[in-house]
Amino acid sequence: MKIQFLLVPYDSGRREWRMGRGPSFLLRHGAGSAVRALGHEVDAEYVEPSGVESANPPASTEIATSFSLYREVAVRARAARSSGALPIVLGGNCGVTLGATAADGGDVGVLWLDAHGDFNTPETTTSGFLDGMGLAALTGRCWSRMTASIPGFCTIPDANVVLGGARDLDPAEEEILSESEVAVVRGPSIRAAGVAAALGPALDALRERVGRLHFHLDADVLDAKEARANHFAAEGGLTIAELAEVARLAASRFEIVSVAVTSYDPAIDTEGVVPGAIGSALEALLAG
Repeated sequence: MKIQFLLVPYDSGRREWRMGRGPSFLLRHGAGSAVRALGHEVDAEYVEPSGVESANPPASTEIATSFSLYREVAVRARAARSSGALPIVLGGNCGVTLGATAADGGDVGVLWLDAHGDFNTPETTTSGFLDGMGLAALTGRCWSRMTASIPGFCTIPDANVVLGGARDLDPAEEEILSESEVAVVRGPSIRAAGVAAALGPALDALRERVGRLHFHLDADVLDAKEARANHFAAEGGLTIAELAEVARLAASRFEIVSVAVTSYDPAIDTEGVVPGAIGSALEALLAG
């Protein structure tokens, strides 16, 4: 299989800052070698914002920079799919999935692995963190004018989304999620019942609706006690072994058509364990 890594080294519109340092670090320290070891043909390229020559260049604001990046991700991911390659986006922020899913339009399911819900909107957020709105935007709850500018973007129906590993949600997110059709399988539930028992039924239900899957992996889905991926890491998440099992479970049920690995800050991972965990998950996802 051909694998096209797309590196998006930005966090909140700033290049190589905080989680923006993660993409190149992951490629050098585990992600690339893990995929090559399976015999896949691997290529990699950086994604940068376009339109920097305009009167209001993307680099002038977080929102403009971020959505410019998502548009570029969509163009590159669609090109990768057209050439027969699987796009794997390594991004500083979760919003890169807005571009990655555009490679196949709206006829895909999404497994969103994250300690957080990313289900805030501009009306509910108390932090103003754009990346805390990624899944809300993907399901059409906010930023509709901006997502419409992403080539090939389609909103993903709630019923086609499984949010796995979540355990650190704002009250407003809890309320919106409870009113949605998103299947939520929380981190503590997975730890208590096991991956297959806790997550399997939600994936089986999703498989009845779609056969193709976007695999979204925010590195902080890992338990902070075992692997601290970023400033927002929380306890009660997945072990490294459980994350690999989740990847195998997804690959056994779906055709994986795009992947996003996000939100890793090497400066926080003082033990250096996250790259190996991500590499193991990618191996499990692509071994079949």
